[in-house]
Amino acid sequence: MQKTSRLSRLLRLAGIDFHVLATLLSRGWSVVAGALTVLLVPFWLTTTEQGYYYTFTSLLGMQILFELGLGQVIIQLVAHDAAELRQAVRGELQGDASRIDRLASLTQLLRRWYIIAAALFAVVAGSAGGYFLTVKEQLPRDHWLPIWTVLVIATSVNLSYVPALAVQEGLGRIGQVARLRLIQSVVGYGALWLALLGHLGLWAACMVPIASMLLTGFWIKRFARVHHWLQARRVASSDALNWVRDVLPFQWRIAVSAISGYFIFYAFTPLIFANRGAAEAGQFGIAMAVFNALAAVGTSWVYAKTPQLAMHIARGERAQLNALFVGLLRRSFLFTTGSALSVVLVVVLMGDRGVPQLQRISEPAVLLCLAIVCAANSVIFSVAAYMRAHKEEPMLAVSVVGAVLTALIAHFGSSHSVLIMSAGYALMTTLVLLPWSLMLFLCFYRRP
Repeated sequence: MQKTSRLSRLLRLAGIDFHVLATLLSRGWSVVAGALTVLLVPFWLTTTEQGYYYTFTSLLGMQILFELGLGQVIIQLVAHDAAELRQAVRGELQGDASRIDRLASLTQLLRRWYIIAAALFAVVAGSAGGYFLTVKEQLPRDHWLPIWTVLVIATSVNLSYVPALAVQEGLGRIGQVARLRLIQSVVGYGALWLALLGHLGLWAACMVPIASMLLTGFWIKRFARVHHWLQARRVASSDALNWVRDVLPFQWRIAVSAISGYFIFYAFTPLIFANRGAAEAGQFGIAMAVFNALAAVGTSWVYAKTPQLAMHIARGERAQLNALFVGLLRRSFLFTTGSALSVVLVVVLMGDRGVPQLQRISEPAVLLCLAIVCAANSVIFSVAAYMRAHKEEPMLAVSVVGAVLTALIAHFGSSHSVLIMSAGYALMTTLVLLPWSLMLFLCFYRRP
């Protein structure tokens, strides 16, 4: 009993409940799985294949251009309307009928849009990625083209599942969706490692998206009852959602920010691939994968409480909102900064011991730059989530300027030196994006 009580106190002190814990486990597993993959890839893929592996990942990031930030919009819109609703055991919503109709209308509109978006992604991203890999071809086409085709199809199907999961999260089921993602990741990475050990080469890259596609489809059919109920509900015409009036003013800003985010986080590896070859692209790709995973884990506290933040705002509970967020921000920053610096330290210590696999990852100076970016981004992501919970997008200009500067840094830096490029990225993030984001945040935080 004493041990249980002590554990409960520690969890409360760390701000961990079911939803935060499930999100931490899901994203934490991604870090562990990513680290194991980093260790295995150099053993089972050639240097050139490693470059293709991480370039595939960067090119698939183009799905951001087709989702257009709607996942974030859905969570905020659903949470604001769900603040005054209750969910019955059978998966039905109870409360204000007009609010329920708005949610049903949104769900039905999203289904149509995401089917179109998934089809467009398959055609455009598949063709554009195939053209890029053909122009910079360093492996025979029959070696990588079938793999790329499977990756695009699986990613397209996963894109079509986004609205169903986002509606669940907006209703407060963050933990349940995080648990699904944990299972997907465990199964997907397990299959990836078996594929590497089985000498399947680049086919291993297909395992995670295929596992996600199959398991998400099963979960939505079996457990997302409220989603199916909303899809089937007949909506009163007077309560039907007006996309132009109710969604577009918020969504187009999020969309531009999301598109900008693609260039901020995914422009580097393809440009290094083009300017410096597959080997250096693979080294930097591994480093970015590690720090992006750490950033995802670090923001778990804020992400898991996004619906709760939106509900406090919908009810006008400013004191509770700000008290909750400050605690979340502090935990997120401390975890992310400590973890990022630990990665750099471990690599330096392993380098002193002459571990040969470290030749497959960027040098410590580059890693330090990315660690600084990771810590700064934990703050930027957190305050952005706080502001967007108001159903507003003040980060539009920040995102666009960040994307332009990042594209320039990636283009010119990758032509000269990966270290110069990384240092420029770190300076831009800490001296431009971070202070700008904090100034915007303070305006929202001080609202009465």
